[in-house]
Amino acid sequence: MAHIANRSRFRVTVKNKPELTKYFSFSKLAEVETYMKDLRSRDFAPKAVQLDESWLVRVRDQGHKSLEATFSSEAAASQFVDKVTEERKRGLFLDYTAALKVTFADIVVRYLLDETGRKKSGAILAYTLEGWLEDSGPRGMELLNQYRDELRARGRPVREPKFKMRKPSTELAWMHKRLAEVTTVDIEAFLDDRLEVVAKATVDREIDRLKAIFKVVTKVWDYNLAKNPMDGVRRPDFFNERDRRISPDEEARLMEALAQLDLERAVKPLLHSLTEAALPHSQFSSNSARKKVLVQARKDLRAQAEEEAYVEPYLQAFYLFQVMTGARRGETVNLTWDRIDFKAKTAFLPETKNGRARKLSLRQDLIEVLAELPRDTPYIFDVGLDYIVGAWNKACGMAGIEDLRIHDCRHEALSRVAETGKFSVPELQVFSGHRDIRMLMRYAHLCASKLASKLDECFKDEAKVRVHCGRKFLNKHATVKVRDLVEAAHDRDEHIAVPAAFEAPVEQVAQPPAPALTVDSPQASNVIPFRPRMRA
Repeated sequence: MAHIANRSRFRVTVKNKPELTKYFSFSKLAEVETYMKDLRSRDFAPKAVQLDESWLVRVRDQGHKSLEATFSSEAAASQFVDKVTEERKRGLFLDYTAALKVTFADIVVRYLLDETGRKKSGAILAYTLEGWLEDSGPRGMELLNQYRDELRARGRPVREPKFKMRKPSTELAWMHKRLAEVTTVDIEAFLDDRLEVVAKATVDREIDRLKAIFKVVTKVWDYNLAKNPMDGVRRPDFFNERDRRISPDEEARLMEALAQLDLERAVKPLLHSLTEAALPHSQFSSNSARKKVLVQARKDLRAQAEEEAYVEPYLQAFYLFQVMTGARRGETVNLTWDRIDFKAKTAFLPETKNGRARKLSLRQDLIEVLAELPRDTPYIFDVGLDYIVGAWNKACGMAGIEDLRIHDCRHEALSRVAETGKFSVPELQVFSGHRDIRMLMRYAHLCASKLASKLDECFKDEAKVRVHCGRKFLNKHATVKVRDLVEAAHDRDEHIAVPAAFEAPVEQVAQPPAPALTVDSPQASNVIPFRPRMRA
């Protein structure tokens, strides 16, 4: 049995007197009557109505769990009763009340505490979700502070960024709706707002995060929803694949710029020590006086520092490693010496983007480059990702190269391997480490010309003879001699019986016997004489 009760407020109004409007709780009916009597005593005509904003539903059926929930409208309450009644008739026992007792913002806080630690990119995910809470309004900030207090209580680090890298959203008030009341319209309004300030690819990733949250909500935490709002969300259409290649001239200029930065990295500390030795602090009364001669001293000692410095080609080796292996920059930066097998020419990556370990194949020339690097630290490129990214941007500026990213080296490496035409798509997949072979289809066109050459090579001996305008020509790859074919044709004609009725016409059209030709003869031809046949 279902019972629906209106728990909405009472509103008392007087026409053309908005200042006299008052609201009363549903349980304060006596106060409503008292206020209306007071208004009538002052010659007003008050009107009292109960609003449609809060409806309590209780469902009690024998043999079933009792359900109790509150809805914002009578229509929503009635729909809930009808749905529960229909499902119980079919023997279903779904409890929808849990999703009516929490808001989506509460769910986000729980997801932050329980799920982000399981994710490989949990820090980035947490940064995004914390930003959503902050942008959702005062209640969101309150929940965010409670979440941070809980992190401290659990002994986990709390990150409070000093500056925002993200672009805030103004369409997140829906996060404070009850979970069961979040709709596709709410989410799409948020996504439309995001499309105005961020790239479509960013919105696509945010859709993935929302889908992941609702998947955990429904599959793991057992919140029953009448409809998953993410089922109707539409993704933005976009194409962000980069096809940036590195020309030989750009590569030469880039290597020269990287070499200059490697030199600067070696010279800088040595120049500092030489300058300190030449200009001790005791010679100057103050730092300002010392700085006046510091610039000139560095210029004078620059040549000596460049001559004495030991240059380690970190940046050059990093670039060559990228274009020869197709590794991602994070995989390269985290690579340690103990994972390099110089005999097998491999580099072991225990953790990759797709979560699976793999091995990189190292060319001999790359092995020789790595052998020149120092091994005084566990990491091969022990300079830090921030330094490499900054140096890369600076080198591109020095070389006059525009719109070139480190990740473009991965595309360049795969393109160069594909262009050789010596590797199949599965082999390219092993080289790149992609789990989905469809990701490699963008490189298929690079193999087309080599594939055509392979087809010619495979089928060059298929057709020994070709026919053109009624004449037969030997293929240049044919091993049979023309003389042998002519003799075979004569032998064939001698064994053909010609009817008497056709003897005369045959004599009229008969051709003189072809002279015997040899391959060495200057008149030798690969054309087989055409002998017409008579029709019966």
